[in-house]
Amino acid sequence: MAPVPVTVRMDIAYDGSFTYGFQKQESLESVQGTIERALKAVCGSYIPVVAASRTDRGVHALHNVVSFVLHDDALFERVARRLLIMMPEWLTIRNCVRASANFSARFSTAGKSYAYVFIKEGCWTPFLARYAYRLEYPVDITAMNGAAHALLGTHDFKGFGNIDPSRPHRDTTCTLGVADVVETDKVVIFTVSGDHFLYHMVRRMAYFVLKAGQGRIGAETWNNAFAGPDVPYTRQVMAAGGLYLIAVDYA
Repeated sequence: MAPVPVTVRMDIAYDGSFTYGFQKQESLESVQGTIERALKAVCGSYIPVVAASRTDRGVHALHNVVSFVLHDDALFERVARRLLIMMPEWLTIRNCVRASANFSARFSTAGKSYAYVFIKEGCWTPFLARYAYRLEYPVDITAMNGAAHALLGTHDFKGFGNIDPSRPHRDTTCTLGVADVVETDKVVIFTVSGDHFLYHMVRRMAYFVLKAGQGRIGAETWNNAFAGPDVPYTRQVMAAGGLYLIAVDYA
């Protein structure tokens, strides 16, 4: 009987501080490279994987999704079992299932959610340096939420993003359904969900919201963020370690 190909969906989580990003790079550790090496060891041939989000160096993922195609469905059980125990300590496979033949972790996405974590003044420890941004002074949470809520809806976000070199003609219009800031006794968390995001867009939005909380920009600025091509306090990219991909949605 001829081999029957199968598309595989794998849900993963990882600590981005151990890698140079998701995308495979020559001689540097990456999420993609780690998974593809394991697949080659199990299957005996190179199998490319694609991801819902090709996170940057230092960015973490509580939930990312990859997909790949095995040339023979008979390999699936062995791949699912072996890859689970072959991953390094910084990378966890949360789930591994057969998917429909037309499923793509990248192109089938309906939306993603991210969180940016700030540690409040007085709560910092050196062990958090790779996982959050340190606030040295109190911030105004109401102002941060005012700026965050002004980002909601459908807008041209080119003022908040860079052009992805691999996708120079990508549409810069995005729709955000969630943009919110919550506070606990130790942390401030900016959470955002949308249909898609531009390169560095979330970290630029986090900086914009932070500047509102620090009193650097006011309501007139954030309520007119999309009035022109340039948006104040968006060219700075927040440190990667505070950013987490927290969810990927599919229709």
